[in-house]
Amino acid sequence: MTRSTIFISHANPEDNEFVRWLASKLTLAGYVVWCDLDRLKGGDLFWNEVESCLRNDAIRLVAVVSEASYSKDGVRNEWDLGITLEKQIPGFVVPVRIDAFDFSKLPITIHRKHVIDFHRGWHDGLVKLLDTFVEDRVPRKGDVDPATARDWLPHQAADAVTWVDRPETLESNWLPIVSLPPAIETTRIQSGAREVAETSTNRKLPWFELGDRIVGFASRAELIALFKDSVPLVVLNAIDTETFITEGVSWGAERVTAFDAQNRVAHLVRQAWDLRMESLKLKAYELSGRRFVWYMPSGLLANNRVEFVEATGKRRKRQLTGHSEKYKVNWHYGATMQVALGDPRRLELRAHIIFTGADGDPVSSTLRMHQLRRSFCRSWWNDRWRGFMRAYLAFIANGTDAIILPVGDGRAISVGAAPLTFHSPKSLSDAAELMEDEEVVLEPVADFSEFDEEDPDSDDMEPPGGLNAP
Repeated sequence: MTRSTIFISHANPEDNEFVRWLASKLTLAGYVVWCDLDRLKGGDLFWNEVESCLRNDAIRLVAVVSEASYSKDGVRNEWDLGITLEKQIPGFVVPVRIDAFDFSKLPITIHRKHVIDFHRGWHDGLVKLLDTFVEDRVPRKGDVDPATARDWLPHQAADAVTWVDRPETLESNWLPIVSLPPAIETTRIQSGAREVAETSTNRKLPWFELGDRIVGFASRAELIALFKDSVPLVVLNAIDTETFITEGVSWGAERVTAFDAQNRVAHLVRQAWDLRMESLKLKAYELSGRRFVWYMPSGLLANNRVEFVEATGKRRKRQLTGHSEKYKVNWHYGATMQVALGDPRRLELRAHIIFTGADGDPVSSTLRMHQLRRSFCRSWWNDRWRGFMRAYLAFIANGTDAIILPVGDGRAISVGAAPLTFHSPKSLSDAAELMEDEEVVLEPVADFSEFDEEDPDSDDMEPPGGLNAP
């Protein structure tokens, strides 16, 4: 008897959405999948069907661990039978967690196994699960008809959103890096000082320390002047920026690989960004890992609005901060920035909403901040988030088509102020242009009791997805 079926054990109907997604992905990967979404009709003997599949056909049992599945006797029975069969088929049970279920509650037979975590991202969990199947040589079909994955999807309603043959432009949250300074400049520390501390004096320009060197985009003379009151430096050499990024460099005993060089350059760009945001009088809200949300403070803009140009060429104004009288808080749009030096070279922005009190300081309670993010803005769709980002960029670029990040001696990093766009030959059937008011209204949920303390340090309130269709 040849076993080749992946049996998915889950709570029905609570976990059906995840299982439909997982089953379709596994089917596209060539695996034969069995679960009880549709196959067990009213007249079937439920347990007989399950037991027959597990004992005779299944090569793996994927145990979907969730708050719902843990409390269901039928699911627990499937897990128990799976653990029994594992005595004959090593690795038979593969647990996957899909919500915030506490690992410590797992039955001891499951708890001692490695649990693949889908809670932080379904696609990340899928990669780990597929790697496990490949490593265990779980059989799969050579030829796969993509249409078979549709069998796991629910039947579409007459008014369902579908793909249509209409070209569409997708606007990303990526800003192109137009140019970097031509050279990386280096100086040598003329003392035993190492791990040089950042101060209010030396943080005026981007730099990093590597071994006995201070390195930056500014001229070597300006780097020396920057540290003249604290660390004595002497002039060393410079290296072409492109060579540094693509090939790395050897500086004495220090070997900087291309990967490390890209991280170092990204660090310089982040410093330049932070310095520019600070000079524009944006406020910083610190996240973990010294990442900053630079947000628009109240009163900086006339009427708290910025005029910007949409991708369509239409001119609009957008509020970037406002007030909720009901909860006595102000809201502020802001963004974090991440540097990516692959292709294309870009800055990636991530939207955030920061809440402040009457004193202008961010709400101190992380739980309260989290509750406010969860309750407000729930009806702000992609078109509104695009407007926020366009207005934010228009302010940073001062209405021009480029964001200039000074790095010293008249040198600068140039970044395009318009997000990169991508073109799709298809679009969605409901992709009609939405009319929106200039005035942004917060929509509070009166009862905060529905929110628990899960992940109170989640600092973002952002639109769904990385690419937003206009």
